[in-house]
Amino acid sequence: IVNAHDADIIIRSSDNVDFYVHKKNLEFSTGSFPPADLTSSNPNEVVVLSESAATLEIMFQFVYPKRYPALDKLNFEALMMLAEAAEKYEVFALINSCDFYLKKFLNQHSLTILDFAARHDYRSTVEELATILIDTSMTDLTDLPSTIFKPWVCWITECYYLILKLKSNFT
Repeated sequence: IVNAHDADIIIRSSDNVDFYVHKKNLEFSTGSFPPADLTSSNPNEVVVLSESAATLEIMFQFVYPKRYPALDKLNFEALMMLAEAAEKYEVFALINSCDFYLKKFLNQHSLTILDFAARHDYRSTVEELATILIDTSMTDLTDLPSTIFKPWVCWITECYYLILKLKSNFT
C-alpha cells in the first residue's frame, strides 16, 4: 500500500483503507488533484474517495517517480474501474496505460469499451472497434456522443456503399 512516512495527506478508499500520499505528487502528476479538500495544511486531514483500495493502490503508483506497475494481470472489470478513476482524476500516465491494456479486451467487451472510449475521446480505440462492431445495430450505438456516432454512421454507410459497388462490378 502507498504509505509515505512523510505524507501530508491521507486518502481513504470506499472500503476504508488509508493511503498516505504527498500532495505535491498529486498536484504535479494529475490534472484534477488536488481538489479543494486537499488544500488544507492539516497533515491529519482525511479525504474520502469513492474508489476501492485495489483501484487506488494501483492509481497512486502512477503519481510517484518510479517504474509503473504492469496492468496485464488485471481482469476486465478491475481495468475498467482503474481506467474510470484515471480519467476522473486525470492521472495521465495511467490513462495511456489503461488505453493500451483495454485493447486486449476489444473482442470480448466491445460495446463497453466503445462507450468508455467515446466518452473519453480515445479515437484510435474507437477506430479499432469500428471493424469489430461493423455488424452492430445502429440502435445499439445511439447512446454514443454525436462526435462519435455521426462519423460512425458515415463510415458504415460508406463501407456498405463500397461493398455494393464491388458486388455490382463482379456481376
